Amino acid sequence: MAAVNAVGYVGADNHRRFQWLVAFCLLGVAVSILLVSLERTAAQAERQSVQLMLNQLRSALVVKGAEVMLTGGRLEDWQGTNPVDLLQSAPMNWGGDCSGAEHQKGSWCFMRDERVLAYRSRWVEFPGLNGGPEQAEWLFWRVETEFARLAKVPERRAVGLVLNRVNFGQQKPY
Repeated sequence: MAAVNAVGYVGADNHRRFQWLVAFCLLGVAVSILLVSLERTAAQAERQSVQLMLNQLRSALVVKGAEVMLTGGRLEDWQGTNPVDLLQSAPMNWGGDCSGAEHQKGSWCFMRDERVLAYRSRWVEFPGLNGGPEQAEWLFWRVETEFARLAKVPERRAVGLVLNRVNFGQQKPY
């Protein structure tokens, strides 16, 4: 009789171990799914933050373009300027000039030599501004003059300032 009880205890002990193993496996799967979802959400939040900043800069460029046109200035003189200078205050993640020290991920800076605005992504695969993922650590934009042709006049006419995406590939700006 003692031998039967010993077998029963061993079986119950193995059953308990199996339950713990299943519980830990399920917990591991749940944590993995949570971490993947959290990473995707953080990447989307960064994309939206970049898009919001670009919208603010574009709005500032529209105002500056109208101001230049009303005062009789040349819009072409504003090409390649730092659009962050047009804001009332620089963003919290503004790194200033890109040359020199290594910039933190998730920060903006301006490359004076190339005259472009740069953003260093936190992710190797940045969720692209057009929806699809991009393999880019650095993203670049340049202030350019927008031109239009009027129906009665054959030559182009400067009508405003725009912030256009520049593709420098995967190279670091310094």
